[in-house]
Amino acid sequence: MARRVSTLVATDLDRTLVHSARAAGPDVPGDVLCLERRRGVPTAMLTRRTAATLAELARSTTWVPATTRSVAEFRRLGLGPGIGGTPRYAVCASGGVLLVDGAPDPAWEARVRDLLADGAPVAEAADLVTRHLARLDPATRGPVRDADGVLLVARVADPAADWLDQLAADCDACGWRVATHGAKVHLLPARLDKSVAVAEVRERVAATRLLAAGDSPLDADLLLASDAGIQPADGALHAAGWRAAHVAVTRGVGLAAGEEIAAWLLARAAQM
Repeated sequence: MARRVSTLVATDLDRTLVHSARAAGPDVPGDVLCLERRRGVPTAMLTRRTAATLAELARSTTWVPATTRSVAEFRRLGLGPGIGGTPRYAVCASGGVLLVDGAPDPAWEARVRDLLADGAPVAEAADLVTRHLARLDPATRGPVRDADGVLLVARVADPAADWLDQLAADCDACGWRVATHGAKVHLLPARLDKSVAVAEVRERVAATRLLAAGDSPLDADLLLASDAGIQPADGALHAAGWRAAHVAVTRGVGLAAGEEIAAWLLARAAQM
């Protein structure tokens, strides 16, 4: 008897499936559903076709949103009402938190503590990046933000500057790593990323296949771990020249790419 194929689909959210007004692209395909606003400006939107496709994906597979957003930022999206149902699993803070039925999973919290034990405490890593940022013009940098005690984020005007090389070296020496995305500098424990948390969900649901989607360097490990994946043509990862034979690239950008990604995942999930 042929083995039954069980599919887990793990996707980034921002600039992959949902987009801000700035990142929406030149063509808005159809009606748009706004999930989040700041000062009246949409910061997270998706088309209603994308929402409908994601709802179908959630019914036919195990769909896991996997985001760099903190738990509070993820909850602020109200993703469940937007697509007609909340996914049972969600990965936040680039793998630092696993939500199960909306609540942080205690078993994963214990696993993360073990992973963090190999490196410097988060307070020490925060102090390290703060010292590096102090060398910059105050007008070009923002404060260091702690996302759920496992991910540090700071906004910097020039995240490609030479000082990042020294920061990366110092972080490596204390068990942390640096990743940049747009104007943000992220510090993560060296042994933690989205793919590690998604692998935990895959084991729990006994999925035989993993599909993935993402746009940034923080999604590279997840895309590499997948059996097949897709990235948007306007993503930072694609712009940096990152390619993999099993990872497709969208034709469209912005909200149109979000629709394309959701449709691609649903069609690929239906293939046995």
